[in-house]
Amino acid sequence: MSKPKVALVAMASQFESGGQRAEEILKGVIKHLEESGLEVNAYEKTVWDPADAFKAVDYFIKNQPDLLVMIHVTWVLDSLQYIFINNIKCPVVLWGVPYPETFSIGCVQHFGSILWEHGYQYKYVYGLPQDVTLIDKVSKYAGIARVFNNLSKIRIALIGPRQTWRVAGSQDMTSEEWEFSKKFRTTIIHVEMDEILERAKKQDNSVAEQTLSNLKKEQRIGRTVAGKENLLYAAKIYLATKEIFKHYTLDAAAAECYPKFSGLMNLPSSWLADEGIVLDTEGDIGHTVLMTILNQLKPGPTALAEIGSMAGNTIYLAHEGSSAHSLTEDISQVQISASGESGCFVGTPLKAMPEVTMVNLCGRENSYRMLVTKVSTEPVTHQEWVDGGSKFFAKVNLSGEAVEKFNKMLSEGIDHHLLLKEGDLVEQLVDLCDLIKIKIVEI
Repeated sequence: MSKPKVALVAMASQFESGGQRAEEILKGVIKHLEESGLEVNAYEKTVWDPADAFKAVDYFIKNQPDLLVMIHVTWVLDSLQYIFINNIKCPVVLWGVPYPETFSIGCVQHFGSILWEHGYQYKYVYGLPQDVTLIDKVSKYAGIARVFNNLSKIRIALIGPRQTWRVAGSQDMTSEEWEFSKKFRTTIIHVEMDEILERAKKQDNSVAEQTLSNLKKEQRIGRTVAGKENLLYAAKIYLATKEIFKHYTLDAAAAECYPKFSGLMNLPSSWLADEGIVLDTEGDIGHTVLMTILNQLKPGPTALAEIGSMAGNTIYLAHEGSSAHSLTEDISQVQISASGESGCFVGTPLKAMPEVTMVNLCGRENSYRMLVTKVSTEPVTHQEWVDGGSKFFAKVNLSGEAVEKFNKMLSEGIDHHLLLKEGDLVEQLVDLCDLIKIKIVEI
């Protein structure tokens, strides 16, 4: 995965004190940002006036940065800052330095007020380059800025029937699809389920059997109670889906499942998740995009489920089962069961994890909102998993009364699908919501 690209500039005024520090500060920032894993494209001369600013802008535009970092070595005119904001179209960090005679942080406050007034999102940092916390803050924001910029490149397939019809709007797409595309800048295409089925029919049995053999050797097939024909068909669907991804140059897909195609895509989805490929089995475009975002923030599979029950501080999540095998403590705990005539579902008791980010995305054009909260997961006993239907099952500790947290979800209109991603990604997702300009819901 490529590094986030940061455009870095140091600005100062000939009429203010402290400009002589610019070169030293800039070198320090370059060093520490590069050590944090960022690709830094710095304009290595101090920007004193508009002529310098335009030279820096021309340099930055060639490199298409994910983030612009503006170091205020001294107070500078907002007409100078404006040149960068008006020409470099990406998220921005305003950097103030702790020297009182420079009025640097006051300049950050002044320009931050202007950005706020005009609807621009920004972050600010205050300190010197050797401040580890400050560098970490910039590094994380650069990562989420790259994700934000990449949203416009994401191609999502909706796999399933979408017959031509309308009420009074678009005919081959819904108004909701247009709204979502405008807000998140992703592209949605329609692929009929028949295309998957036809490609699956063309897969040779020998190739499908070899695929199963390879997956078993790689410890990616759990204990199987489904019939051999179901497994073989799942392998053919898996191969057909990969062809579809390549043919349409897709980043992710959301497939119809319940009720007509119950279990058809579940096992392929589980296998693909451990390859970093998102194949949602609920026809849920929003959460397909959100899983793709989570993968970019931190490699590794994401679980999708919904609340089955609540007790104390715990919510119990369940799903028919399409999550990655690797989300269990051990492959021996995964069970593949038959679903429908020829499908399968994947029984995965979710492993215990001390830090998990739980998210949900819902709404429409003027009401998009994202639930973002840090939780933990607890070990699932064999009996709890059996009682939960031998499907996907998770014990989620909310660190607070579950019913109260659930009531908060209801009061904010949070829908039923919940994603679980290992690690604490709350700060980055909150920043992303700010950039997209959607409401954040925390419980």
